[in-house]
Amino acid sequence: VGDAPPELFVFNQSELQAFYYFEFASIDSVALEENDWVGAFKGDTCVGAKQWNTLLCGNEVCDLPVMGDDGESYSEGYMLSGEIPTFKIFDFSEGAFYNAIASEYMPWGNNQQFIIDSLNVYPDCAGVLDGDLEFDECGVCDGLGAIYECGCEDIPEGACDCDGSIEDECGVCDDD
Repeated sequence: VGDAPPELFVFNQSELQAFYYFEFASIDSVALEENDWVGAFKGDTCVGAKQWNTLLCGNEVCDLPVMGDDGESYSEGYMLSGEIPTFKIFDFSEGAFYNAIASEYMPWGNNQQFIIDSLNVYPDCAGVLDGDLEFDECGVCDGLGAIYECGCEDIPEGACDCDGSIEDECGVCDDD
């Protein structure tokens, strides 16, 4: 392990930059480890990255420098004022990159500093980190929804199955 970022997190230093401070960065609510990395992106372009060793950060809150387009070729396509970066986390122990969700999204501005509560990688409904499966209206993970599951075409308003069952206050599709 060295100070070199993972290949996806390589970026060029720019004269224009902002700093995003995350009070807590995690994967499935487990704090990042000292060899993990956090990166900022504009589309597919990395515009900033940092190894997330909280022992080396001020008050254990790390800053992520996010570079702007300063008009030079090395920063072409970097952040412009008002644009909102996205974030990724590199889990060193798994050798995996994940999309991360910030508790707030702040528009980039030169010389700005933002303090954000958290940055986390969440599992989907099947427990897959950074997965894209969601619960359907009947509470089925990656289900096709009531119409397709039942084979019905005319389901009553508010019903979630062919028998007219309605999702109750617990989010369960049954008739009680």
